[in-house]
Amino acid sequence: MNLGKDLAELRNIRGWTQEKLSEVSGLSVRTIRNLERSQVQNPRRTSVDLLIRALGVEEDRAPDSSGRPDLSQWQGLQPPVTPMIGSRALHIELARTICANRLTTFVGTGGVGKTRHALNAAYESYYSFRDGVVVVELGDMEPERGSTSEQAAEVLDRVRRRIGLTPTPDSLAVAAAENNVYGMNRLVILDNAEHVAGGVTAAARELLGALPFLHILITTRRQLTDRLGVNREIQPLGLHVDGAVRSRLTQSGELVLQRLGEDSPVAAHVLRDLPALDELCERLSGIPRYLEFAAERLRTVPIRSLLATEQVLQTLRTNDHALLEHQRSLVSSVRWSLDLLSRRHREMLADMAALDGRHVDLRGGVAQGDMLATTGRAGAMTLVSDLLESSLILADAAEPYRFRLLPYVKDALEAI
Repeated sequence: MNLGKDLAELRNIRGWTQEKLSEVSGLSVRTIRNLERSQVQNPRRTSVDLLIRALGVEEDRAPDSSGRPDLSQWQGLQPPVTPMIGSRALHIELARTICANRLTTFVGTGGVGKTRHALNAAYESYYSFRDGVVVVELGDMEPERGSTSEQAAEVLDRVRRRIGLTPTPDSLAVAAAENNVYGMNRLVILDNAEHVAGGVTAAARELLGALPFLHILITTRRQLTDRLGVNREIQPLGLHVDGAVRSRLTQSGELVLQRLGEDSPVAAHVLRDLPALDELCERLSGIPRYLEFAAERLRTVPIRSLLATEQVLQTLRTNDHALLEHQRSLVSSVRWSLDLLSRRHREMLADMAALDGRHVDLRGGVAQGDMLATTGRAGAMTLVSDLLESSLILADAAEPYRFRLLPYVKDALEAI
């Protein structure tokens, strides 16, 4: 355990300055600064106790000798065991966001890493929630068709069972009081919620009203609401090397090598052909799950052969049965998103696929070419906006009003 590093990160997650921590703990700013810089090798036990209380860390959940906290109050899918790829500052910011807001939504395309970021953010902020973390899987629920009341009831039932609320005809607030959980300070993660948007939103509203110290984090492919909390878009991994970083590897390349095993013979083979690795990551747009699928194939197929094959789409899959069915292949992932769309949205995707890789440009309110002549300008803008929120198209990084399909969506559409 690195006391200085852990102290600084816990303070940052709460959004506190050293002066604020000094005010709350009673220790001097100088003492806190020296502790964070690891200039104090044997800090006084009384000082550590004051910091533990000020930061809200439960002593019986403090890190063990390995530096990992006691996760006895963590229910459901566990936090990542492999290091997170990407900016440490981003990971801390996401953790800070879920602490500062009672409802947070992580939004992004299928496979971009919303669940992994959610679990990691919960792990980073674990000390902030006295009663721990509960992860509730929603991906196996039936998609909403019409009324959302039944879906909301099922979401609430799943949460009730996880947090120890026995079924009762009374309101949730009454049940919370009767079960002595009204003051519960816990983080509930509602994972994979895009297909039950209305139900999960209604359930979240009721939970927040009944349990005033509860925090909720939702992962979804499309934005649910911006009225109850905040939305954070989870972006693909980087495809370019930061000039300030010495490593030649991009973030996307790091993930591929991590999944291969950095010391494995296959990883060594891939490292000898970095241009091919860059091309693979570029084709897959830095989407982590697609990169993981590719890493599985690279264990048996050389990278140049994988890039040359006409059957790449069929290779982007996994036999990992811990994943939900729609998460095990690119085709299944696209089909899952398409099933949530209207006929007009699917027709728009087909029109975009016919552009053969070119962008749709909405600058000036006009779609590229006359592909949307029957839709009209207003209709085109609405449909493109919906598809962007459904995470099936991407905005050009340099030109935000130009859009294209996610990688291999055209091929997946033809395969469905």
